[in-house]
Amino acid sequence: MIGWQDHPFGISVKKGETAAFCMCNNSKNGPYCDGSHKGTGITPKVITFDKDDTIRACGCQHSKNRPYCDGTHKSLK
Repeated sequence: MIGWQDHPFGISVKKGETAAFCMCNNSKNGPYCDGSHKGTGITPKVITFDKDDTIRACGCQHSKNRPYCDGTHKSLK
């Protein structure tokens, strides 16, 4: 089953910006944390970016390198 979507999210980030990414797979605002992990023992992955960039965040919820896409979605179709 594909998670939030069947391809990565392209996200523009700025140097110094901090984001919390869902790791529990329950967020309704994927790939970002919305607090749905509470009570699961799983915490979000919080990242402060060190440069302006565009990242590819996992949309299928199966990447082994979350929150980043590792291409796993291609094998789930």
